[in-house]
Amino acid sequence: MDTSLLIAIVLLVHALGAIAGFGPVFAFSVLGPMAGKAGPQGGIALMEGMVAIERRLIVPIAVAVQPLSGLALIFLAGYNNAFFSHYWLWIAILIYIATFYTAVLVQTPLIEKMIRMAKAGPPTPEFMAIARRTQVLGPLTTVALVVIIVLMVTKPGG
Repeated sequence: MDTSLLIAIVLLVHALGAIAGFGPVFAFSVLGPMAGKAGPQGGIALMEGMVAIERRLIVPIAVAVQPLSGLALIFLAGYNNAFFSHYWLWIAILIYIATFYTAVLVQTPLIEKMIRMAKAGPPTPEFMAIARRTQVLGPLTTVALVVIIVLMVTKPGG
């Protein structure tokens, strides 16, 4: 198989993975505030939906499709040669790793805790503190993904 065709196929898989896996993150910026305004039952349902999307769609793509297709692209396109001279690539990878772990190890557990607390009764000061923290982390995740997309598309200096 022609390498350029293989690169095109893997790039397509990588792009579709980015759309399917990270598109919902942009929707969370709308759903999160809606959860806060929806009242107890509606808010809980929206937050449970966000966690379900994260666990069933985003995490599998972020763990498997993106890293594997990205690694394949690195080698197929020759970016493995003088890897660190392609600063746009390794910076994007570092941002991806940091964002992924922040989302999985911090943001999602906070939302799950908010769900448990909301089911237990009216909002407490602890609930409101967690909500404020997620209101900071959510947009940071979105901005990080935009930075990654910009780096991958523009390849500055590359």
